[in-house]
Amino acid sequence: MAEQILRRYVRRVAKGAWWLATPWRIGERLDFLRQRAEAQARATEFALLVDAERMRRAARESGIPIPAVEPLDLFDDAAVCNAGGLPLEKILWPPVAPQDVTDRWSAARFLIDQWRKRSDLRSLYPLALEGNRHTDFGHWLQNEGAGELHLGEVALALTLDVLDAGMADRARQSLLANQMVAPVWPHGLTPAGMPRLFRWLMRHSAGEPGPRHEELWWLFLQAAQNPARELMLAYSFTPAWQELHPDGLTVIGREAFCAWFASEYGASGGWVDSSTWPDWENPALQIRTAYWARDTWRAAHPDALADEDRARALLDWLSSPAARLSDAARIWCARLDAGAVARELVRPGVNMIGHFCYASGLRVSAESMVEAMGRVGVSTSLRDVWTDAKDDPHHVDFRGMEVHDVTVLHTQPEPFFDEAYRRAHLFERHPRTYRIGYWYWEFDTIPDSWVDHAEKVDEVWTATEFVARGLRDRLSIPVRTLFPGVKLAPYTSRSKSYFGLREGVFTFLFTFHMMSVMERKNPKGLISAFKEAFGEADGAQLVLKTSFGDRHPAQMQELRDAAANANITIIDQVLSPDEVLSLMDACDAYVSLHRSEGLGLTMAEAMLMGKPVIATNFSGNVDFMDESNSLLVPYELVKLGKPIPPYDADLEWAEPSIGHAAQLMRRVYDNQAWAREVGARGKASAEANLSLEAAGRRIAGRLEEIRSLRRRATG
Repeated sequence: MAEQILRRYVRRVAKGAWWLATPWRIGERLDFLRQRAEAQARATEFALLVDAERMRRAARESGIPIPAVEPLDLFDDAAVCNAGGLPLEKILWPPVAPQDVTDRWSAARFLIDQWRKRSDLRSLYPLALEGNRHTDFGHWLQNEGAGELHLGEVALALTLDVLDAGMADRARQSLLANQMVAPVWPHGLTPAGMPRLFRWLMRHSAGEPGPRHEELWWLFLQAAQNPARELMLAYSFTPAWQELHPDGLTVIGREAFCAWFASEYGASGGWVDSSTWPDWENPALQIRTAYWARDTWRAAHPDALADEDRARALLDWLSSPAARLSDAARIWCARLDAGAVARELVRPGVNMIGHFCYASGLRVSAESMVEAMGRVGVSTSLRDVWTDAKDDPHHVDFRGMEVHDVTVLHTQPEPFFDEAYRRAHLFERHPRTYRIGYWYWEFDTIPDSWVDHAEKVDEVWTATEFVARGLRDRLSIPVRTLFPGVKLAPYTSRSKSYFGLREGVFTFLFTFHMMSVMERKNPKGLISAFKEAFGEADGAQLVLKTSFGDRHPAQMQELRDAAANANITIIDQVLSPDEVLSLMDACDAYVSLHRSEGLGLTMAEAMLMGKPVIATNFSGNVDFMDESNSLLVPYELVKLGKPIPPYDADLEWAEPSIGHAAQLMRRVYDNQAWAREVGARGKASAEANLSLEAAGRRIAGRLEEIRSLRRRATG
C-alpha cells in the first residue's frame, strides 16, 4: 500500500514539474480539465435521470400507479428556470427589439419572444410555429403584424424566412438520432416527458455540434402547441411502442394505446383522448395496419387483401358485432365508402426502407423507384434510414409503417443493412413481409459477407446486368435486374459564374462523392487526361464537384496537388439537388473515367440533359451507353493490387486509356457542333430507355409475380 502511495506521489510531482516547465500549455490543460468535468457532470446527471426512469418502470411492473406529471409551462420564466435548473440568462437570451433583427438567429429569437409573451397570438394562431409564411400567422405578419411589431422591411423578410426554415427540424432529428437520450425519453416532447427532457437538453445539448438554443426552444414550443401530434410522432419513431400496439395510431387501436400510455407515463389531458385525434392515415392504410396486427382478423378473413370481393367481405364483417370492435371503431368502419376502400386495399404496394435524407446516388435511386412505382399505380410506404448528422433533417417526414406485403430494403449490405430497421426507428412487422434487398456494387464478384446478408432477404434487385451477374454467381435466391428509372427533377437554370466558374469557357464536368472511394471514381485520371488535352492558354476548364472532402483530407490534398497549374476547379461542398443539376446544366460536356460503376447515374442525367458524355466503356453504364449515343473510352482490366476498403486487392476493375480520353475531350472542344449532335442522340436514347414509366412497369410486373407465387405457396 505504501509503495502504491509513493508511486502516485512521484507521478504527481513529475506531472507538476512538466507543467511548470511548459507554462504555454496551461490553457490547453485547463480546457482539458474543464471538458472532463463537464463530461463527468453530464454522465452523473444522465445516470440519475436513467435511474428515475428505471424506478418508474419498476413501479409500473409492481402495479403502483404512476403519479400525474405536472406539465411544463414554457411561458413562465420561473417555471423554465426551475425545470432547467439554470438561471434565466443560461436558458434564454435578452429580449430582442425589432431593430435588432439582423440575421436568421435574431429573427428566431424575436419570434420566440413574441410567442412567449403574447397569449393573444397563441390564441389566434395556435399552430403558428408548425407553419410557414403562407399560413394565417404568416399572412398576419406580412400585413398588420409587421406594423404592430414595428418590423422593418429587412427584419420582416428575415422573420418570414425563419417561418419557412423548419427551425425545429434539426433539433428534432438530433433528438431522434441520439441513442443515449431517445430510448430513455421517447415521450420527451409530450407533456408527460417534457420537464425532464427540457432540463437535459438545456443543460447539455445546445451549441455545436448539436442544435442551438433557438432551435431547441422552437422545438419545445412547437411540441407544446400540439401535444396529440407529438404523441403520434413519438409512436411513429418508437419501435418498442409499435411492438406493443402495432395498430396504435389507427381508429381501431388508438384507444388502447392511449390508455396504456396514460398509465405508463402518468399522462393526462385532452391530448391523450384519442377520440379527438385526426386520422393519421387514410382508411385503407389503417385497415391494412390493423389487419396485420390482429391474428383474429387474418383467421376470419385469410385472403382479405387478394381481391375486391374479399376486401368488401372484410369491411362488412368489421361493421358487424362479430368483429368485436368498440362502438366507435365499428361505426367508423360502417361509414366508410366500402367500394373505394376495398379497391385501395387490394392495390399493389411496397414498403421502402432507404436513404431518403442522405445526399447520395442511393437517395436519387430510391426516389426514382418511388416515383416510377407511383406512375403505374403501385402504392409506397416510406421509411428513411438515418446515416449521420449531415443527413437532411427530414427523417421525421418518412413515417410509413410496413403496411404492404413486400418490403424493399434500399440500403447497401454494409454498413447499415443489418440495422436498417433500427436506424429507420421501425419495428419489424410480424408476420414478416417478403423482403427484397436493392443493392449496388462495382465489381463482377461480391464480398463473402454479402452472402450472409442475403440470407435475411427473399430476393435481390439491382440496377444493371453488370451487378446482377456477380450476385447470381454467389447467391441462391432470385436476383433481378430492375433499373430504377431516371428523370431530371425541376431545377433552376444558373450561370457558370454562380458556381465561381468563368463564363464563355468550354467546361467539362465530373461529379462524385468522396465517400464512394476516390480511386474507383478516378478523378486523378481525368485530371491527367485534361492536362494532356489542354494547356492553360486553351479556352477549356474542368470542374470536379465532390463532397465530404473534410472526411478524406489526405486524398483531397492529392486531388488539389494534381489539379495545380491547370484550368481545373474543385468544388467540395454539399449542394442542394437543384444546384447539382444546375451545375450540370451550366457545363458543356460530362466526363467519367471511372474504373467501375454499379449504375452511373450522373452519366444518365447528363445524357437526359443533352450533354455529350465521355465515359469508360465498362461496368454498369454500358447497360445504357454505346457507340451510338455517347463517347466510350477503351480500357484494360487490372487488379487493384492492394486492399482499398471495401474492396479486396484481388478484384479487377478498368484502367481507362488516358490518351484516348484526352483525344475525345479535345475533339469535343474543337468540334462543338458535332458534340451537340452526340448529346442530342444521347438524350433521345435516354428518354426512350431510362424513363420512370418503363421502370415502374417492370417493377409492377415483378411484384405481381411475387404475389402470385406467394398465393400458390399458401394455397
